[in-house]
Amino acid sequence: MDPSMTEEMLVFICSYCEKPIRYQAAQQGRRGKCPKCEKPVVLVDNKSKVADDALSSSWFYQRMRLLRGREDVGPISDLEFLEMVKKGHIAAGDEVKSPELTKGKWVEVSKLKLAVVSERINQRDAERKRRTNAQIRQQKADQENRAKLKRGIRSAIESGRISSQHRQAIENFALAAGIPEDEVQETIASQSKQLIREVFEEALEDGILEPREEQQLSQLAISLGVELEFAKEDELRISVCRLAYELDSGNFVPQDSGSAPFKMGAKEELLAQSKVHWHEVVTLKRPAGIPLGGDNYLKEIGSGVAYLTTKQVSMVGALQSKKFTLSSVQRVTRYTDGVLFNRSSGKSVFVKMPMDSEAPARFALIAEHACSGEPVLGVMPSAAFIPKTATVDAGATAPNQSQRIQQSGTDPRYTFRVVGDFVGNRESYIRKLRPGDPIVLVREPTNEHDPHAVAVYDSTQHQLGYLKRDVAYWFSPLLGRKPETTAQVHCFSSEGSLIVGVYL
Repeated sequence: MDPSMTEEMLVFICSYCEKPIRYQAAQQGRRGKCPKCEKPVVLVDNKSKVADDALSSSWFYQRMRLLRGREDVGPISDLEFLEMVKKGHIAAGDEVKSPELTKGKWVEVSKLKLAVVSERINQRDAERKRRTNAQIRQQKADQENRAKLKRGIRSAIESGRISSQHRQAIENFALAAGIPEDEVQETIASQSKQLIREVFEEALEDGILEPREEQQLSQLAISLGVELEFAKEDELRISVCRLAYELDSGNFVPQDSGSAPFKMGAKEELLAQSKVHWHEVVTLKRPAGIPLGGDNYLKEIGSGVAYLTTKQVSMVGALQSKKFTLSSVQRVTRYTDGVLFNRSSGKSVFVKMPMDSEAPARFALIAEHACSGEPVLGVMPSAAFIPKTATVDAGATAPNQSQRIQQSGTDPRYTFRVVGDFVGNRESYIRKLRPGDPIVLVREPTNEHDPHAVAVYDSTQHQLGYLKRDVAYWFSPLLGRKPETTAQVHCFSSEGSLIVGVYL
């Protein structure tokens, strides 16, 4: 056997083309040529360590000093050395030495192969670029592996739990990718929480929270080992969406106990109550109160507790009281700062109250249902009624507010997300739509899967999908009673889903 074959073999990664080159330990530090790019290289172990020091050299040179004779100067870097030779500060006949390249012996510059020094400098620069590129590739690979890990975990938990087989596959992949175990567990926890959040948002998306959906959410959290924690805003949304289901399904039971501080009729029942600031919408020629656009102004009447019954809305304050009957209300619109009762007879009324609290939010939704007699959605309002500039500039106008008072019909009564849009070519038709494009809603009472199904079409009769089953259950009968109902493209969700606006 050839003794050389038993010697330790090292790996050099070409600094220029990154070709791996195996070499014997005895060849460490020797010059060679890459068989691929044919660049001159110094063989160094750069696979597991930084090779800058092995490719660097330091130099000493001599110069004459008055009265002191010849003096050694150094060390200087290889870059400085070549620059001084180039500029003639070190002459060809001067002697220099290098611990790395002349083994510490003095040698005339003219006898040196300066190209060797330049080659090492060039290789050192190339080596730094190679390491930088390798780090970039490694970072990209780490990112891709972590993205694959997230996708794998997400796929595993979609069913509501992680099987032992899935867990083993995840652990094996993480081990091969060099991802620590604690990071894997953190990713599982974060993906589980994210899935819970998505299911939560989907359950509340249509503004109705059924007991079945609450149970599914709870069971999913238990299966994934996630504790359900909701912020105050989420708890309010849950309460309002749950209330919408109770109102629409006929299971609503008023929470307010006791009776109103006024005499009610024999069949009159107290539905809700809340602290409010009572305003009336008035038409004036001279500015007064809060301007709403045109000659409309919002006049504050007083504050107190508003009581909503099956027949009226009454406010009882310290020094005054106000009321109107539900039969006089044409439309109820909820805003972030209160509720507008748009009346067909008498002055329209705006009751200002903080809609980020449960009592006012419930009061507003119950009032909307009591006045319209139609299904309601627990979607929280996003627009304010009172203009922000109203208290600063008494002469300001707000055309949008005026339009709302006149009930222009620009706001949809309901907004629904279309499901089943991934079937066939439906996505391609949806991508051609723009906000405001007409939409056709068609009931399918003969649908064998769901007799309440409502199909969604564009104006050229291409089917785009369906309304959600839970929405269609209560909306289909309403659509049958009101065939004049119209719909149009309202917007698109962040995921690209079609949101349809319905106008009654």
